[in-house]
Amino acid sequence: MGLALGWMAFGAAVLVASWRMDRLESLHINPWSAPGLMPGVLGALMLLFGAALGVREFAHPTPGEGASPVSARRIALALVLCVAFAAGLLGRGLPFWLVCAAFLFVAILAFRFLDRDDGPSISLGRVALSTAAISLAAALAISLVFEKLFLVRLP
Repeated sequence: MGLALGWMAFGAAVLVASWRMDRLESLHINPWSAPGLMPGVLGALMLLFGAALGVREFAHPTPGEGASPVSARRIALALVLCVAFAAGLLGRGLPFWLVCAAFLFVAILAFRFLDRDDGPSISLGRVALSTAAISLAAALAISLVFEKLFLVRLP
């Protein structure tokens, strides 16, 4: 339950901080491109998903303390991938959609590799092809949403 409360507190803090950000109304900017909009949406989603995590934990408590070794590996992998994406790939001259697609491809493959014993075996070619299709479609959709809806120029 502590993890759920942590996500909820962090989401609430992000939501409050984004609400307090200057909306630049004096510059007559489009409300969809206000600086606090995206962090506010993300904070609200963290708050919502933290609550869902809490409800799930309350409904189906797990015995024992702490995260399992599998959970710890998954968290560490996600942390390494996200830091590598943010610190090592973004803003290095490559188009955002390409960097995003590469990150998603590696992340999806890595987590599918961790889950390989949980389901039926699928050929590596099919996994790579479906992962490439998902990551490319998602990267293009993310780029379009930010550039056309939120009016944010991406690197």
